[in-house]
Amino acid sequence: MNGKSRKTSKILAMLLALSMIVPLSACGGSPSAASDASAGTGSAAGSDASPKGDILFGVSTAITGAAPLEGERTKQGIDMAVEEINAAGGVLGKNLKAEYEDDANTAGTAVNVVNKLGSNPDVVCLFGPHRSTNAIAVLGSVAKNKIPFLTGGSSPSLINSSNPYLFRIRASDSFVAKIISKYAVEKLHGTKIALLYNNDDYGVGGKDVILADLKSRNITPVVCEGHNTGDKDMTSVIEKAKNAGADCLIVYTHDPEAAILARQVVELGLDVPKIGPTTYVNETWLSLVDEKTAENWYSVTDFIPSNTDEKVATFVKKFKEKYKVEPDLFASSYYNATYLLADALKRAGTADREKLQQELLKTKDFPSIYGNMSANEHGELIHDAVVAQIHDKKAVYVEKVTE
Repeated sequence: MNGKSRKTSKILAMLLALSMIVPLSACGGSPSAASDASAGTGSAAGSDASPKGDILFGVSTAITGAAPLEGERTKQGIDMAVEEINAAGGVLGKNLKAEYEDDANTAGTAVNVVNKLGSNPDVVCLFGPHRSTNAIAVLGSVAKNKIPFLTGGSSPSLINSSNPYLFRIRASDSFVAKIISKYAVEKLHGTKIALLYNNDDYGVGGKDVILADLKSRNITPVVCEGHNTGDKDMTSVIEKAKNAGADCLIVYTHDPEAAILARQVVELGLDVPKIGPTTYVNETWLSLVDEKTAENWYSVTDFIPSNTDEKVATFVKKFKEKYKVEPDLFASSYYNATYLLADALKRAGTADREKLQQELLKTKDFPSIYGNMSANEHGELIHDAVVAQIHDKKAVYVEKVTE
């Protein structure tokens, strides 16, 4: 081949290469354009799916910290619901997928977690943080990111936030605490009541409701005293209650502090009826106390495995088969929440945050293991509770109460 022929061949090869590149660019577009297309709307209002085709929702839960069982059971309840929903065809032709972040049960960490999850346009909804103090701490981020927020935080102060993206998947303390007060007086015959509570939003919220109800019955507690998260010695307040002749004890606090207090109640011989919120049927609390300490405590709660309701019994059976343990309020609350999310997404017809928020607010008589869920103007979805009593370290069903 002469020089001219070689030059002609090189030009033809270059033209052929260019002809291959141009169609590719025209069909495929730029990497960023392809990414935008796969992300659906891709805006702060939410997108139809993650790049993998899943519908993502974020979970802020306590995988570490003072009560890691809360996070473990939360994850188990969600994972079981997601598995069931996806096996039945998913939602809007896609699979649901949970993205977990550890909030360690602290407000500062919870804020960081929610900022991270909420700023991801592929995350359509947020579950948790669970505890009221942490839930209150993240409300600003929730509002900023316009992301539907489903929480087990039960403090009455959450209602006052007027946050349109807040949905409560457990009964409010304004309901639960009133039932505790009523039960203490009417069923446990308390006239000299000692009221002990945690100084955080959860404990103070419950305390305020109980005080108001007792006042309406012309009862003033013989002792009304708070303690802090992490306190180890409750003996002085127990002695006060004993010396004041308390005939009933109401304790509104979290599992670790409740376990210390319950042990010291036995040690100091304050043998009176005792009642409180969900704490006293929680697996964490029961694991921290012995049989004698736990015996006869009453709890006003959302869920107990011994409830014979058909939906509850079926859920408990499946959960025990899968995880070899009984479910608790964390597993049951967020199992419910996952099914509610799937239902609201189907009603919305799209994985868009704003449309999802609107459909969640329209929820009416959605069947769950907590009874039918209906949203009021504050986004509260649960309006039933169960009274249980501990026998042999097991929660025994006593009765159901309705708001």
